[in-house]
Amino acid sequence: METNTTDAAEQRIDRTVAAYDASAAEYQAAWRQRRPLDAIRKFSALVGRGGRVLDVACGPALDVRLLRDGGLKVVGGDRSHESMRLARTLFPKGALARWDYRRLPFPDEVFDGVWAPAALQHMPRGQIRRTLAEWRRVQRHGPIFVTFREGSADLGAVEDPPVGTVWATSVSAEQLRALLLDAGYDEVEVEPRPDAGGAPDVTWLYGWGRLPQ
Repeated sequence: METNTTDAAEQRIDRTVAAYDASAAEYQAAWRQRRPLDAIRKFSALVGRGGRVLDVACGPALDVRLLRDGGLKVVGGDRSHESMRLARTLFPKGALARWDYRRLPFPDEVFDGVWAPAALQHMPRGQIRRTLAEWRRVQRHGPIFVTFREGSADLGAVEDPPVGTVWATSVSAEQLRALLLDAGYDEVEVEPRPDAGGAPDVTWLYGWGRLPQ
């Protein structure tokens, strides 16, 4: 049963990546004006000018320029081949690579912050803690920013315009707080936000944490 469950989860992850591959340009166009600018400003201030940060699932580079405009040195990557192709056309000299963020190609403690909106949600519930631990491994200090849909789904089907159907795990505010605390972050904050796309039945949770100095 465990093997079958794992196989089903991997199939949903693969189908999610394929959906983003098929609509990378449309996604970039639809969402480039809907970025969480207040979160980007807060994150940049917490890191400090010149800090090196990891954008773990940068997609078609939606936030790379905004983070760089905040004075940060950004290393970004994504599993979607087409998203990374588009990202490289926008930032041909950027530090961008294709990866599975469950196994990052970096040594320990090299980043001053982790930027990860709507990234962990594409993991099955049973993989979230160890994925977060992998991100924590490469971070030496500074903030982390993560977001989830609020709810109780474990890789449930959701609509993500203009991509269409993708699979996402949702959490409660208490669960998100516990995830960040258990990963070793302190100063944890969780804030509910409306959906940036205007979906009336969707609430997002913004999660913040900082590594102790």
